[in-house]
Amino acid sequence: MGAYSNEELQPALPRYCHSHPRRREDGPGTFACLCATFAAVVVAACLIAFFWYVNQNLMDPAYTVVITGVSGLDNPVTSSDTKEGGVLVNPVFNLTVGVASKSSLYGACIDPHTIVKVSYSYLGLALAAGSVPSMCVGPLESSDLRAVVASGSNVAVPGYMIDNLAREMRSGEAMFQVKFNTYYDSEGWWNVMTRVVMVGADAAARPALSRALSEPTVETAAVV
Repeated sequence: MGAYSNEELQPALPRYCHSHPRRREDGPGTFACLCATFAAVVVAACLIAFFWYVNQNLMDPAYTVVITGVSGLDNPVTSSDTKEGGVLVNPVFNLTVGVASKSSLYGACIDPHTIVKVSYSYLGLALAAGSVPSMCVGPLESSDLRAVVASGSNVAVPGYMIDNLAREMRSGEAMFQVKFNTYYDSEGWWNVMTRVVMVGADAAARPALSRALSEPTVETAAVV
């Protein structure tokens, strides 16, 4: 019998290269998960952009009206043409007006052919009217305040109402309704805003009363 060497008796063992370990290959499920995540992010971004655009598009301009002075109400003239012992007055209201844009996309304007009407509070007694200068601002910009004069001539006021008005002016509780109306050829007169503004001797120290009867909403103030 022949002799065998130790090398020939060792079993043949498999050899592995440890410097290059096997990696598990990514299956189709991982790729689908990545695609779904990316799609969800894109959809969420689109929805956010859409709602932001709608919100900016629906933002109304902010109109400011400030009554800076009132005259002609303290010297009424008695007339036989008025009812209930009424009087005639020639009121003059000094106002400042302005406009501001609250949108990042669009500016704001006070259009030409805009007038301001002033009446005595909730009683709806028309007292004065005047023209408002047109002005425009860009997105997120505010205009300077512009002076406006609204006046009335021989306005008939019932006696009880003029007494109430004089008393409210002294106590700082007189309230006047201020309207902006704009005329458009295709639509006629359009009510832009309506506010109730407190005026009187102590009105500057009181919170201004602002009541929106039509959009847009805006804070107002009043001094004498």
